Order: sequence, then C-alpha cells, then structure tokens
Amino acid sequence: MRKLLLTVLAICLMSFASVAGAQQQPNYNFVQVTDYGAQLFVEKMTACRTYQQLKQSGNLVAFVSPVRRQDLDDTQNFPGMSVYKSDFGIKGAPNSDGQIRFYVSPDGYVFIVQVINENANNPQVSQAVLLMTLETLGLSDPEGNTLLQTPTPVAETWCQSAGRKIIRVVTDQTGNNILFFGASN
Repeated sequence: MRKLLLTVLAICLMSFASVAGAQQQPNYNFVQVTDYGAQLFVEKMTACRTYQQLKQSGNLVAFVSPVRRQDLDDTQNFPGMSVYKSDFGIKGAPNSDGQIRFYVSPDGYVFIVQVINENANNPQVSQAVLLMTLETLGLSDPEGNTLLQTPTPVAETWCQSAGRKIIRVVTDQTGNNILFFGASN
C-alpha cells in the first residue's frame, strides 16, 4: 500500500500542463461508471482494502453521507445529472480534507465520480480516498496503476470486473480535481 500511496503522491505532484496542442480524443460511448448509487458507493468504500488497512493502522477516514446538492449541478456539461456531495477527512478532525461528488443519472446510478482534494498541505487523506475510489469502481491494482501512472490529463483502462472502460480526467494543473467516467467501448 505504501508503494501505491507514493505513486499517487508522485502523480498528484506532476504537472499535467505538458500536453502540447490539441489531441484528438476517441469518440466514447459514455455509460455509468458504476452500478451503485451514491450512498452505496460510500458504503462500499468503507469496506475496501485500503480503508481497512488505514483503520488497522489507526487512521480512520470518515465520510459524510452523500447529500443532494442542486447548486452543484452542471446542466451545461452534464445535463440530467443530479450531484450528491460527500465530504471526507480524518475522523474527529475539525475540517474536511476533501469531497467526493457523485453525478447521478435519473435512474439513480453514479454516472461520474469526482474526487476533490481541498487540503494542499496534507494530501495523504485525499490520496487514500482516491485509492478507495479505484477499488470501489472495481479496478484491480494493475488497472488502477494504469490510470494513476499515465502522466496526461486523460487516461483510460479496461476494468475487467465492471465490464467497462474507466476513464480518468484530471481537470486542474495540480491533480487535485479528478473525474472518473465509464465507457462501453
């Protein structure tokens, strides 16, 4: 786990601004990224391997139950999606370290997961949550490493257990805002 956390830290510190010029993007057929709703996704995160390892070492990450946040809806880029937000941080700490936003389709499934690190001075909690997100999406370690180690703003890998392609998009220069999409192709 330590090696994986160091890998995540290295990626978060990389600058993704080095992509020069416009790149032609594949024509994706987007599908929901998971077969869970927002609440079940958070519950699955607390059952994953990374969470259990942190818990055994005495570092308990706490999640706020996802709450519908209509003010966060992005009707221009994600029409029809409802956004649910869950803050996370070390249990008992006065402030959260970040948030997860779930873009939920009208049928109640998470279409997009967004992990946002809000504590630049202590990114380890957000990095652990990023790993929990990958595990909850069903990615194996090699599949997750493909997403984490690709130094471009967009990376993709086939998730065998989910039966779909998982696409990672870093939307800022510092790696503090990461989106995960699902695609059927």
